[in-house]
Amino acid sequence: MAAFRNQQTTPPEPECRRPQEIVYKRHAFWYDVGFVATTSDMTKDHLSDQADSEAVISKTKRKQMVHELKDLAKAICEMPPKKVAQLDLPEVFLQAMAEAKRITSHIARKRHFQYMGKLLLKADPIKIQETLAQLEQSEGHYQVRDAVINAWIELFAEHEKALFDHLYTDHGHDVINALRQTLRNHRRKPELAELRKKLFQALRKLDQQQELPNPQTLI
Repeated sequence: MAAFRNQQTTPPEPECRRPQEIVYKRHAFWYDVGFVATTSDMTKDHLSDQADSEAVISKTKRKQMVHELKDLAKAICEMPPKKVAQLDLPEVFLQAMAEAKRITSHIARKRHFQYMGKLLLKADPIKIQETLAQLEQSEGHYQVRDAVINAWIELFAEHEKALFDHLYTDHGHDVINALRQTLRNHRRKPELAELRKKLFQALRKLDQQQELPNPQTLI
C-alpha cells in the first residue's frame, strides 16, 4: 500500500511544450514556404506551357505565311514584266522566275513555287504586298477613268457641242482645237485603231490635268 501510495503521490514530470505563438509562427512559416514553392512550380509550368503554345502558334503562322507567299510567287510569275519591275524584287527571285518558265512538271513547279515563297519571306514580303496593293488600286482607278474616256468618245458623235462647251470652261482654246482636229481624223477613218488611240490619249491627257466628268451628266 505504501508503495502504491508513493506511486500515486509522485507528481508527473511537466511536458516540454513550445509556446503557442512559436508553434503558430512555425506553422505559418511552413505554410508560406510551401505556398510559395507550389506557386513557383505552377508559374514555371504555366510559362513552359505558354512557351510551347506560342512555339506551336508561331510554327503554324510561319507555315501559313509560306503557303500564302507561295501563291504570291506564282501570281508574280504571271504578271507582265512592267509590273514586276515595280516590285523591286531581289535578283535571286528574278532568277527563280526565269527558272520557273522552264519547269513543266506539276510536282516540280509546286516545289519550285514553295522555294520562291521562302525567297519572298527572306526579302520583305510586307513591302512587296503593300506595293502590289498600291499598283492594283492605281489600276482600278485607271479602269474607271478609261471607262469615262471611252464614254466621251462614243457620245462625241451626237453631243459634240455640249461636250466641247464644257471642255472650253476648263482648258485653253489651243488644246481644244487640237482635240477637235484629232476627233475629225477619227471620224474620217473610224476603222483605224491608231486614230481612235490618238483621240483616247488626247482625252486622257485632259483627264490627268482635271478629271473629266461622266459625259451623261452634261447632255
